[in-house]
Amino acid sequence: MFLKFRKKKKKKEKPVAQTLIDFPTERFEINGDVLTLRLATVSDIPGLVAIQEAVYNGYAPWVARDFYHELTTEKDRLYLVVSKRDQVVAFIALVRREQVPDLHIANLAVLPVWQGQKVGSYLINTAKAVAWEIGLPKLSLEARRSNTGALALYDRLGFHVEDVIENYYVDNKEDAISMVENLEG
Repeated sequence: MFLKFRKKKKKKEKPVAQTLIDFPTERFEINGDVLTLRLATVSDIPGLVAIQEAVYNGYAPWVARDFYHELTTEKDRLYLVVSKRDQVVAFIALVRREQVPDLHIANLAVLPVWQGQKVGSYLINTAKAVAWEIGLPKLSLEARRSNTGALALYDRLGFHVEDVIENYYVDNKEDAISMVENLEG
């Protein structure tokens, strides 16, 4: 009689962007807070969009449809999220590019309240470890010319400017600073 009120067990959602490497969930501590780094899932998409909106003053360069496409159809991607309890506070999108060859940081965002607390550094160092693990000799990325905080972080972590791409960003025609880090000796 009461079976219809029985709670259904929530199925654990399978991460979908895991073809680059078998990435295990890990816990790490920053300033006394225990955070979790894990593969992104489709259910994380609203949080990924919200992080971008917080970082870019209400604008999300990648909308839900973009993330959904990336998480469900691509074979050369790795999307990782950092969460505290059940709230996603940061993410990184990694793409293996064969023609270069490198591991490209396609997207990286950290909620403003978590910026400056080494979450971004942790994600970039994780990307370096992934690149090393899959045998890629370098990391690459582009950042907005106006994103001086991110550019300074990348410089501190060993990236150097490779090029300036004029009018790269569609939303405001801002230039991109293309940066690389060689991981081989």
